[in-house]
Amino acid sequence: MRKLLLVPLFVLSIISVGCSAQEPAQDNPQVYLKVDAVEVSSFDATPDWAPMPEARSLADGDLLTRWSSAYKDAQWLYFDFGKPKTFNKVVIFWEQAYAPDYDILVSNDKQNWKNVLSLKGQDGKIDEIEISPTKARYVKILGVKRANPDWGVSIWEVLFFGPAKDNPGDKALAEVYPAIADKMGNKNGAAGAEELEGPVASPGALTDKEFQKGVVYTSWSSVELGTPASDQTLEYLYNLGVREVGIMVVWYQDEVDAKSIYRDQKDTPTDATLVHAINKAHSLGMKVMLKPHADVKTGQWRGDIIPSAEWFASYKDYMIYYAKLAALYNVEFFSVGTELVNTTTKNWQGQWEGIIDQIREVFPGPLTYSANWNEYTDVGFWDKLDYVGIDAYFPLTSDKDPSKEELIGAWKANADIIDAWLKKGKINKPVVFTEVGYCSADGTNIQPWTVYANLTDGMVDQQEQMDCLDAMLTVCTTYPWFKGIYWWNYFPKVTWSPLGYPIRGKKAEETFSEWLKKI
Repeated sequence: MRKLLLVPLFVLSIISVGCSAQEPAQDNPQVYLKVDAVEVSSFDATPDWAPMPEARSLADGDLLTRWSSAYKDAQWLYFDFGKPKTFNKVVIFWEQAYAPDYDILVSNDKQNWKNVLSLKGQDGKIDEIEISPTKARYVKILGVKRANPDWGVSIWEVLFFGPAKDNPGDKALAEVYPAIADKMGNKNGAAGAEELEGPVASPGALTDKEFQKGVVYTSWSSVELGTPASDQTLEYLYNLGVREVGIMVVWYQDEVDAKSIYRDQKDTPTDATLVHAINKAHSLGMKVMLKPHADVKTGQWRGDIIPSAEWFASYKDYMIYYAKLAALYNVEFFSVGTELVNTTTKNWQGQWEGIIDQIREVFPGPLTYSANWNEYTDVGFWDKLDYVGIDAYFPLTSDKDPSKEELIGAWKANADIIDAWLKKGKINKPVVFTEVGYCSADGTNIQPWTVYANLTDGMVDQQEQMDCLDAMLTVCTTYPWFKGIYWWNYFPKVTWSPLGYPIRGKKAEETFSEWLKKI
């Protein structure tokens, strides 16, 4: 958190709405100023990945909910205390779509606004702003400039504080929102960018006798895994019945035929935030699968990556780096790759076997490879691994509105194919679906790997998402080789995703939780 001490030169201009000298903060305890109502200029209207259109999210004490504006300039939000209150501190939790330049204004009638201060060149994250004590009923934040012209403005939470003696009836933050107070008091709830935490003990080794009840935990951010929002989501997942977390970490290459893979400073979690998430999961009693991905900056699918000896040398360094980190921080399960279809042919089998051998030297736990649904039968190095991993986006029917019985039948056919392959190849390994998921969209069963699943009219269909999940577990849990799932996907922060994979708050989540608790 960055603290800004700002005493504006033009403070006398706001006497009409109230401003007076106050005692020093240390002699006058600060209280959190309760907000009665919030108004905003607009809501993000994109069909997916936008938050719920709820202005109250800005002052609900929940760092997992946020407001996002339309993609226009001069977007604003204002807070109504219900009556004039004296504030001298504002804390803004910005989302990535922040405003580098913004104004803070006050009013007593919502018509006549006075500018308290203007900020320029801010870098988002968390702004902690201290100002001269100011009395007003309404406080407005006006976004003057957007960080990205293709985005709007988005904020997780705004907190107001003022002197206790001037705000009778208001209470300390710890009494109102203890979770936020705790996070702010503990390095503001985020892991540092450089300093790594010490390891937390594992809740126990992963065995092939247990069923892995997991989700894939995804973040394309260098810092998000170390935030209070991430901590709260991991707690939420544990209460849901999740006992394994597949933490994804992504490195990149520029083109499909590039020779090297690298960490992205913006999109790859820092080691500190990754370690923080691992430790948080362990502290809750959840086990961790570390799931490194190699992605292409052009947006092409990783399965199209064209391998070479130089590429494998770079990929080996990538894997060994995280295998060592996984060992140091008691990670229970490690995936040596994900959907790298062009690289797992017989021509490159020796490269894979060499990488797996070197990972074994530094990581003591079980290993898998996360094969694409149409790749797993061609992978030639399952004997070097402990689990068969399948990203199980199998097409089910050609019907956009299938019955539950049709979905069960389709899953039975796919499970029988896996069963026959295991027996024919004498592959005596447990199988884990290292990814499986469906969009909450009409037709998602046709091409589960497609974000909008052959949509023609953008129809939301939570029932089909739930039925696909239920059919998969109804069928696969009857096979002795089936030892777990990792649902794709959960984000550290709540995302309003009416057509996407996340199931938080949807019909499928209740079904998912019921299965987790009864398996």
